[in-house]
Amino acid sequence: MVVFLMDGQAAPARVVRHSTAARRLRLEVPGLRWNRFLGERLERTFSTWPGIEEASAEPRTGRLLVRYAPEAPLLSRLREQPDEQVHWPAPRQARPARGTERAPREPWHAMTLDAVRARLDCSEQGLSSAEAARRLKRYGLNIVVAEEPRSRLAMLGSQLANVPTMLLLGSAGFSAVAGDALEATAILAVVGLNAGIGYRIERRNQELLASWQKLEAGSAQVLRGGVLLTVPVADLVPGDVVLLRAGDMLPADVRVLDAHRLSADEAPLTGESEPQPKQAAPVDARAPLAERASLLFAGTSVASGHGRAMVVATGADTELARVRELVAQEASPPTPLTRKLAHLNRRVAVGSVGAAALSAAMGVAHGRSGVQVLRGAVALGVAALPEGLPLVATAALVRAMQRLHARGMVVRRVSAAEALGGVTVICTDKTGTLTRNEMRLDVLDVGDGPLELSSLRPRPQAVLEDPPTLALALGLLNSDVDVHRSGKELVVSGSSTEKALVDAAHAAGLDGAALRLAFPRRHLRERSEGIHYVVSVHRAPGGGELAFVKGAPEQVLAMCERDSKGPLDARKRERLARRNDALAADGLRVLGLAWRRFAEGGGPAPTDGYTFIGFVGLRDPLREGAAESVRQAHGAGIRTVVLTGDQPRTAEAIARRVGLEGDTLTTQSLAEMLELPDGELPRRLDRTAVLARVTPEDKRKLVKALRARGEIVAMAGDGINDAPALQAADVGVAVGVGSSDMARAVADVVMASEDLRSIMSAVGEGRIVQDNLRRALRFLFATNFSEMALVLGAGVLGLADPLTPLQLLWINLLTDTLPGIALGMEPGDPAILDRPPAPPGMPLLTHRAARQVARDGLLMAGVGGLALALGGPPLAFGTLTAVQLGYSAVCRAPRETRGHVPSDGEWRLPVFIGGAAAVHMAALTFPPLRRVLRLPAPTPLTFGGVAVGFALPALLGVLPAWGGQAVRRVRRREGRRVMTDATSLLEETP
Repeated sequence: MVVFLMDGQAAPARVVRHSTAARRLRLEVPGLRWNRFLGERLERTFSTWPGIEEASAEPRTGRLLVRYAPEAPLLSRLREQPDEQVHWPAPRQARPARGTERAPREPWHAMTLDAVRARLDCSEQGLSSAEAARRLKRYGLNIVVAEEPRSRLAMLGSQLANVPTMLLLGSAGFSAVAGDALEATAILAVVGLNAGIGYRIERRNQELLASWQKLEAGSAQVLRGGVLLTVPVADLVPGDVVLLRAGDMLPADVRVLDAHRLSADEAPLTGESEPQPKQAAPVDARAPLAERASLLFAGTSVASGHGRAMVVATGADTELARVRELVAQEASPPTPLTRKLAHLNRRVAVGSVGAAALSAAMGVAHGRSGVQVLRGAVALGVAALPEGLPLVATAALVRAMQRLHARGMVVRRVSAAEALGGVTVICTDKTGTLTRNEMRLDVLDVGDGPLELSSLRPRPQAVLEDPPTLALALGLLNSDVDVHRSGKELVVSGSSTEKALVDAAHAAGLDGAALRLAFPRRHLRERSEGIHYVVSVHRAPGGGELAFVKGAPEQVLAMCERDSKGPLDARKRERLARRNDALAADGLRVLGLAWRRFAEGGGPAPTDGYTFIGFVGLRDPLREGAAESVRQAHGAGIRTVVLTGDQPRTAEAIARRVGLEGDTLTTQSLAEMLELPDGELPRRLDRTAVLARVTPEDKRKLVKALRARGEIVAMAGDGINDAPALQAADVGVAVGVGSSDMARAVADVVMASEDLRSIMSAVGEGRIVQDNLRRALRFLFATNFSEMALVLGAGVLGLADPLTPLQLLWINLLTDTLPGIALGMEPGDPAILDRPPAPPGMPLLTHRAARQVARDGLLMAGVGGLALALGGPPLAFGTLTAVQLGYSAVCRAPRETRGHVPSDGEWRLPVFIGGAAAVHMAALTFPPLRRVLRLPAPTPLTFGGVAVGFALPALLGVLPAWGGQAVRRVRRREGRRVMTDATSLLEETP
């Protein structure tokens, strides 16, 4: 421990590492973690010392790096002090979840494995199911909530913090000033009703998101009672034994039990940029977080290797939870939909204030009193406000999320729902996404054609002399898998390819444990950038060492000099290449196998001089619905591109099976294509259907290239190697509960099922949201514009206000809220995937739609004006409300597109309109309501006006819409007939 002076006070630190050769000193400073202000003080202090070249504080790790000149008197300024005399600040404790018990905080990293097992009262075989259930009740779910859920008061307050509501509150204030207490009270009642509806919708949304946390958390492989199980991460408890593999996100804080080349990426927690090696041996109790090599932490990921570990902390007890308590949560950036709605709200505010100002100016010009001018301004301001706009948007999005959740999909960002509706290209990983990732050995060829696997009899006593036995043994010994026995059954966990090879060896009768004892493995070199094979080095039974290779046939063959029958000449190589092509063209994943001897202690495995053994062909069946999903995407105007690490022939065969046509690119051709000029690159991208032999970086490059040319890209994948592309895409989709933790962590949408047709369902839901919002906005703006036009028209003519603020509020209450929400929650068009997606930059209210709004609003205002001329304000009130309710049916999707069979939710709009109409009739006939709204007793003319108001929209809107559709159907039939005739003519032309 050392002490130095900072701002005149003694500050303690611990020397973590000191390299005198490199003149680098790394200190751990108490209180520095997540304290950037202390970091700045430390940097300023050390930079003033003589000879200091650089002082860099890292608040994420709590460390300070100092670089100094050769003659710097650094050590003289650091005074050593015994540890017990230095007072360290007490760490802040995380607050446990209500109703749960905090796990004991122990120095797990410094304890031996026996001590860990004794402290947690468990064994390496894991907990029993009953004990796990008891501990789950005791410690609670293994879920760390990123932020506290909003209180009910905060949710209610957010319903008032929007432009329409604030303007309504202003109108209530003006009404109170003008002495209209009833109008002010009514406005406040409307505000309260809208806030109540919005609060209910948002609370339901919060409950949905809370219920989805468990699904998002994923699952983990756990030993319970010696049996390997897959359990939800949320159900993990202290004492569980979990299996770890490269790419896994750590579900809890765990103590390493055994490690095989195990390392972890801890940058999210400690800031260390390089993966940290992990071990089972304990470390010093005073080791800082970044040096606790026997622990792995929730929120980090396994970078390489595999192993087993015991859970020591879950939920709020993890280091990740403690860090989250210290880090202030930043607000998420606004989504595109939020920005579009905010833009509309600003325009509404400007329009409302402008209309009120214009009304006041006209009132003054016509010599009205101040109170009359104020009442007129309030009336017009109320008429201009679409009170239901915030509710409609929220209801539409929540309904879409519910529909997708019912199909087993979790949308983690609202913007993803909008982006899904505009997807133009789907990039999909092949293995595990298009296919089941359930490999099985289908072909074994050791030079004389495929062998009959069912009748194969290996010779374990002569492994190196019998080519079929050697091929099976090589596949087993060269594979990096975990093997556990569950009762009498062997359970193999690892990659699907290696599991298939190990299972085939076991099925043929080879004893994996005996082979591993006879050929102990010294080291294994995994695939890497540009190297598509795995090399394992083993000690040979008679002395010396053996190297076994399996991987891409073209690369394995290049390392070989001979096969089992003699040297490999050009003719043999050509025959083997043709055999590889034939197997790949059948849709098999083909691996080449080779081996060689070399002297013990001769360094790394050589890269030449191998003996070629033969080929293995593995088949991965297509997922159910994969081909149909590609056809659906094509019909929806969406192109599909397959990304795979397989060789081109295999990838092309899979593409043909799902119905894809187009060019196949390799890594090299992709690099060349990306260097093409701007005019040629889009054409090549449009023809690309398959990208083979890809790396994770290649996938990311292709996604970015497609986005750069204006495509909206959805990436579907399930593996670690898909994560960069998932993050780079507009919408990343993690496919299936078996998808890797890393894929789920970066994805925007998490699918519970592996059926790719769910992606097209999500695209359809995104389009339905867009369509429904546009229809609802058309209805809201047209109806409010009709009220504005009527009130302004009367003002221009110098007439009295046709409608009072209270009457306008009543109209908006009936027409804006419930019909608007019903339009936003319509079931949508069943044929919505039969048309191309909307352009990416298309606004919610296009210029054409705005012209339509103005036209329809003026027509409704004209109907109201005619009623005003015939029967005065009471008739105008009854007729305008009815015509607006009838107009909601015009804004629906035309009946033909919804189909003749009623679908879920199609009842909503008729019921809401019927209910609103009944309430409106009560307002016209029920004396207490008439007195509040200041209406006279109804006359036959009043009922006639209401009837005409309901009927006119159908005559003026629905029938022309049906007629337009009929014309379009005729045009489509004519177009198809012309295309058919043209095709026939071309076929007949020699």
